[in-house]
Amino acid sequence: MDAMKDLRTFILIMAILAFVWLFTGGPLRPSAKSGWFLYRPQQKGEQQAKKEVVGVLGKKVPIDEEERPKTRQTSSSSSSSSASSPLPYFRGDDGSPRASSSSRISYNDDKTTNSASVFFAATNQSSSAKPKIQNSTSQSSFRPDFATLKTRRAKEADPDQEYVEIKTDKKNKNSVKITGWKLKGKTGLDIAIGKGASYIYTNVADQPQEDIYLKPGEKAIIVSGKSPLGTSFKLNKCIGYFEQFHEFTPEINTECPLLRDEDLPDNLNDTCLDYIDRVSSCQTVVSIPYKYSFKLSSSCQDYVTQNANYKTCLDNHKEDDDFYLPGWRIYLDRSEELWKKKRETITLYDEKNNIIDSKSY
Repeated sequence: MDAMKDLRTFILIMAILAFVWLFTGGPLRPSAKSGWFLYRPQQKGEQQAKKEVVGVLGKKVPIDEEERPKTRQTSSSSSSSSASSPLPYFRGDDGSPRASSSSRISYNDDKTTNSASVFFAATNQSSSAKPKIQNSTSQSSFRPDFATLKTRRAKEADPDQEYVEIKTDKKNKNSVKITGWKLKGKTGLDIAIGKGASYIYTNVADQPQEDIYLKPGEKAIIVSGKSPLGTSFKLNKCIGYFEQFHEFTPEINTECPLLRDEDLPDNLNDTCLDYIDRVSSCQTVVSIPYKYSFKLSSSCQDYVTQNANYKTCLDNHKEDDDFYLPGWRIYLDRSEELWKKKRETITLYDEKNNIIDSKSY
C-alpha cells in the first residue's frame, strides 16, 4: 500500500511540473533554444568561427560541410599589408607616418595590424579545411624609425651662421644613415649630405671619412658654410678645445674633463697644483703667463703645456663610454646663403628621393 501511495504522489508531482512547464511556454520558450548540448561541439565552433570571419572580412563565408569549397585563398587584406614595407624615418608634419608625393610609401593601418587576420589554408589534399585565426605579431610590433627637420637659423644671410637641424626620434630602434640624404628649397637647388669624421685626429690634414649615422635621439646641425676643422665631425667630450681658436655656430660643448681631475704626478708642489686648479675646462695652455711663470718650476710648466690640450684629452678619454656626445656638425661647404629669408619651404629627402620631412616659413 505504501508503494502505491508513493507512486501516486510521484505521478501527481510530475503532472504539476508538466502543467507549469506548458503554462510558461513549453517548447516555445527562448531558453529551450539554448543550452550546453543543443549543438555538437564541432558544429558550435564552426558557427562561432563563421561569425568572426563575417565580422573581419565583411562577407559571408560558407562553413557547413556541404557548402565548404575545396580550395580557399588567403585574405587579400592580409597579403597586401604584408607585401608593403614601410620606410624607416618617414614622418609628416604632425609626427605621423605619411607618403611621399613623388614615391608613395604604404604604411600598415594600426587597426589592421593589431587585429587578428583571418584566413583559410588552401590545400588539395584535404576538403575539410577549417578557419584559422593568426595574430600578426610581427606587423603589430614593428615601428618605423623617424627623423624630423627643424629650420632653426635658416633665415641667416651668412652661410657660416645659417643652419638647419635633423633629429632622430629617441624611440627609434636603429641608427639612421643620413649620408646621401638631400635638402632642397624653393630655388630648386638640392644639396646632398656627405660623409664626415667620427674621430678628429690632431695634426692630420685629411681626416678619415665615413658615412654619418644618427643614433636614436641624436641630432645633426647642418651648416650651409665651410667647416672650421675642414670636415664634418661628430661631437666628443674633448671637442671644446677647438672653440678656443675657432668660431662655431652654434657654439660647441666646452665642458671638457678638467686638468685637475686627471691623474697628476706626485712630484708637483702646492704652487703648481694651485695653478692647475686655475686652468679652465677646454683651455689650451700654450704658455704660462709671466705673473705665474716665475713662481712655477720648469717641470710644472712643462706638464701644464703638454697636457692642457685636445691631443692629451683625446689620448686620456677616447676609450671612455661617454666619450662621444649625441650630435654631429655637418657642413655643406657653401660660400653663399642657401635658404630664402622668407616664404621658403625646405624639404628633406632620403637617398631614394622619398620625402622625410618638410618645413615652411
